[in-house]
Amino acid sequence: MKTQLDKNIKNIRVGLNWTSGREYSFDLDLSAFLLDEKDLVRSDENFVFYNNHASVNDALLFSGDDRSGMADGTNESIYADLEKIPEDIRKVVFCVTFDDTEEEHIFGEAESIVLSACGVNDEFDKGDSPFCSVDLAKHCPQSSAMAVLEFTRCDAGWEYDIICDSADFGLLELCSRYGLAAEV
Repeated sequence: MKTQLDKNIKNIRVGLNWTSGREYSFDLDLSAFLLDEKDLVRSDENFVFYNNHASVNDALLFSGDDRSGMADGTNESIYADLEKIPEDIRKVVFCVTFDDTEEEHIFGEAESIVLSACGVNDEFDKGDSPFCSVDLAKHCPQSSAMAVLEFTRCDAGWEYDIICDSADFGLLELCSRYGLAAEV
Protein backbone atom coordinates (compact mmCIF):
# COMPACT_ATOMS: atom_id res chain seq x y z
CA MET A 1 0.00 0.00 0.00
CA LYS A 2 1.50 3.32 -1.08
CA THR A 3 1.95 5.98 1.57
CA GLN A 4 2.39 9.68 0.85
CA LEU A 5 5.82 10.92 1.96
CA ASP A 6 5.59 13.98 4.21
CA LYS A 7 6.04 16.96 1.86
CA ASN A 8 8.56 18.51 4.28
CA ILE A 9 10.97 15.59 3.75
CA LYS A 10 13.36 16.59 0.96
CA ASN A 11 16.19 14.18 1.79
CA ILE A 12 16.05 10.55 2.86
CA ARG A 13 18.49 7.93 4.00
CA VAL A 14 17.71 4.29 3.24
CA GLY A 15 19.79 2.09 5.50
CA LEU A 16 20.60 -1.61 5.61
CA ASN A 17 21.61 -3.25 8.85
CA TRP A 18 22.18 -6.97 9.32
CA THR A 19 23.40 -9.44 11.88
CA SER A 20 24.65 -12.77 10.56
CA GLY A 21 23.31 -15.92 12.11
CA ARG A 22 25.63 -17.81 14.46
CA GLU A 23 26.46 -20.45 11.83
CA TYR A 24 26.80 -18.13 8.85
CA SER A 25 28.94 -15.24 7.73
CA PHE A 26 27.93 -13.27 4.65
CA ASP A 27 27.93 -9.91 2.92
CA LEU A 28 24.72 -8.16 1.96
CA ASP A 29 24.54 -5.29 -0.51
CA LEU A 30 22.21 -2.33 -0.85
CA SER A 31 21.51 -0.89 -4.29
CA ALA A 32 19.10 1.55 -5.95
CA PHE A 33 17.66 1.89 -9.44
CA LEU A 34 16.32 5.18 -10.79
CA LEU A 35 13.55 4.29 -13.26
CA ASP A 36 11.77 6.15 -16.04
CA GLU A 37 8.05 5.95 -16.93
CA LYS A 38 8.64 2.46 -18.44
CA ASP A 39 10.26 1.19 -15.21
CA LEU A 40 13.67 1.07 -16.92
CA VAL A 41 17.09 2.46 -16.10
CA ARG A 42 18.21 4.82 -18.86
CA SER A 43 21.95 4.79 -18.15
CA ASP A 44 24.58 3.38 -15.79
CA GLU A 45 24.45 6.64 -13.80
CA ASN A 46 20.93 5.68 -12.72
CA PHE A 47 22.11 2.57 -10.88
CA VAL A 48 23.79 3.06 -7.48
CA PHE A 49 25.60 0.16 -5.81
CA TYR A 50 29.00 -0.87 -4.45
CA ASN A 51 30.74 -0.20 -7.79
CA ASN A 52 28.97 3.10 -8.54
CA HIS A 53 28.62 5.35 -5.49
CA ALA A 54 26.76 8.29 -7.07
CA SER A 55 23.84 8.71 -9.45
CA VAL A 56 23.25 11.36 -12.07
CA ASN A 57 23.33 14.85 -10.44
CA ASP A 58 24.59 13.20 -7.23
CA ALA A 59 20.92 12.76 -6.33
CA LEU A 60 21.76 9.41 -4.70
CA LEU A 61 25.01 8.77 -2.81
CA PHE A 62 26.13 5.34 -1.56
CA SER A 63 27.91 5.15 1.81
CA GLY A 64 30.27 2.34 0.81
CA ASP A 65 30.35 -1.43 1.00
CA ASP A 66 30.37 -3.00 4.47
CA ARG A 67 31.43 -6.58 3.83
CA SER A 68 31.10 -7.85 7.40
CA GLY A 69 27.77 -6.70 8.80
CA MET A 70 29.64 -5.89 11.99
CA ALA A 71 29.38 -2.08 11.91
CA ASP A 72 27.72 -0.39 14.84
CA GLY A 73 24.44 1.02 13.57
CA THR A 74 23.68 1.06 9.84
CA ASN A 75 25.98 -1.12 7.76
CA GLU A 76 25.27 0.44 4.35
CA SER A 77 23.10 3.35 3.31
CA ILE A 78 22.04 5.39 0.32
CA TYR A 79 21.32 9.08 0.76
CA ALA A 80 18.78 10.60 -1.64
CA ASP A 81 18.23 14.29 -2.30
CA LEU A 82 14.71 14.06 -3.76
CA GLU A 83 14.92 17.53 -5.31
CA LYS A 84 18.00 16.56 -7.36
CA ILE A 85 16.33 13.54 -8.95
CA PRO A 86 15.69 14.43 -12.62
CA GLU A 87 12.04 14.98 -13.58
CA ASP A 88 12.07 12.06 -16.04
CA ILE A 89 12.76 9.64 -13.17
CA ARG A 90 9.41 8.29 -11.96
CA LYS A 91 10.58 5.70 -9.40
CA VAL A 92 13.50 4.85 -7.18
CA VAL A 93 13.70 1.19 -6.14
CA PHE A 94 15.96 0.06 -3.27
CA CYS A 95 17.15 -3.55 -3.33
CA VAL A 96 18.97 -5.97 -1.03
CA THR A 97 21.09 -8.83 -2.35
CA PHE A 98 23.76 -11.20 -1.14
CA ASP A 99 27.22 -10.53 -2.50
CA ASP A 100 28.13 -13.05 -5.20
CA THR A 101 29.76 -15.91 -3.36
CA GLU A 102 30.24 -19.60 -3.96
CA GLU A 103 27.65 -20.35 -1.28
CA GLU A 104 23.95 -19.64 -1.64
CA HIS A 105 22.22 -17.93 1.26
CA ILE A 106 18.69 -16.91 2.15
CA PHE A 107 17.56 -14.01 4.32
CA GLY A 108 16.23 -16.39 6.99
CA GLU A 109 19.82 -17.42 7.88
CA ALA A 110 20.36 -14.01 9.47
CA GLU A 111 19.34 -12.95 12.94
CA SER A 112 18.05 -9.75 11.34
CA ILE A 113 18.21 -7.87 8.03
CA VAL A 114 16.54 -4.52 8.43
CA LEU A 115 15.98 -2.04 5.62
CA SER A 116 14.67 1.30 6.86
CA ALA A 117 14.12 4.82 5.56
CA CYS A 118 14.17 8.09 7.45
CA GLY A 119 14.09 11.77 6.65
CA VAL A 120 17.44 13.57 7.03
CA ASN A 121 18.76 17.12 6.79
CA ASP A 122 21.73 16.41 4.51
CA GLU A 123 24.05 13.62 3.31
CA PHE A 124 25.92 13.54 6.65
CA ASP A 125 22.81 13.23 8.82
CA LYS A 126 22.16 9.66 9.99
CA GLY A 127 18.50 10.38 10.72
CA ASP A 128 16.34 9.65 13.71
CA SER A 129 13.39 7.31 13.74
CA PRO A 130 12.51 5.66 10.42
CA PHE A 131 9.20 6.33 8.70
CA CYS A 132 9.28 2.76 7.34
CA SER A 133 11.18 -0.39 8.16
CA VAL A 134 11.10 -4.09 7.27
CA ASP A 135 13.06 -7.06 8.63
CA LEU A 136 13.72 -9.32 5.64
CA ALA A 137 14.96 -12.19 7.83
CA LYS A 138 11.50 -12.39 9.41
CA HIS A 139 9.21 -11.30 6.55
CA CYS A 140 10.98 -12.88 3.55
CA PRO A 141 13.08 -15.73 5.03
CA GLN A 142 13.27 -17.88 1.87
CA SER A 143 14.43 -15.09 -0.45
CA SER A 144 18.01 -14.30 -1.41
CA ALA A 145 17.56 -11.07 -3.40
CA MET A 146 14.77 -8.56 -3.39
CA ALA A 147 13.46 -5.21 -4.55
CA VAL A 148 12.29 -4.01 -1.14
CA LEU A 149 11.30 -0.36 -1.09
CA GLU A 150 9.91 1.79 -3.90
CA PHE A 151 9.51 5.57 -4.06
CA THR A 152 7.16 6.83 -6.79
CA ARG A 153 6.87 10.42 -7.98
CA CYS A 154 3.28 11.70 -7.80
CA ASP A 155 1.45 15.03 -8.11
CA ALA A 156 1.89 15.74 -4.40
CA GLY A 157 5.61 14.82 -4.30
CA TRP A 158 6.63 11.24 -3.51
CA GLU A 159 4.89 8.08 -2.27
CA TYR A 160 6.62 5.03 -0.87
CA ASP A 161 5.73 1.37 -0.62
CA ILE A 162 7.38 -1.73 0.82
CA ILE A 163 7.12 -4.06 -2.19
CA CYS A 164 9.28 -7.12 -1.26
CA ASP A 165 9.55 -8.37 -4.85
CA SER A 166 11.88 -11.39 -4.88
CA ALA A 167 14.60 -11.97 -7.49
CA ASP A 168 15.83 -15.58 -7.57
CA PHE A 169 19.07 -14.83 -9.43
CA GLY A 170 20.38 -11.92 -7.39
CA LEU A 171 21.59 -8.53 -8.52
CA LEU A 172 22.04 -9.59 -12.14
CA GLU A 173 18.34 -10.50 -12.33
CA LEU A 174 17.37 -7.15 -10.86
CA CYS A 175 19.60 -5.36 -13.39
CA SER A 176 17.98 -7.29 -16.22
CA ARG A 177 14.48 -6.61 -14.84
CA TYR A 178 15.15 -2.88 -15.00
CA GLY A 179 16.76 -2.97 -18.45
CA LEU A 180 20.39 -2.68 -17.42
CA ALA A 181 23.09 -4.96 -18.79
CA ALA A 182 25.54 -4.58 -15.93
CA GLU A 183 28.72 -6.27 -14.88
CA VAL A 184 28.54 -6.25 -11.11
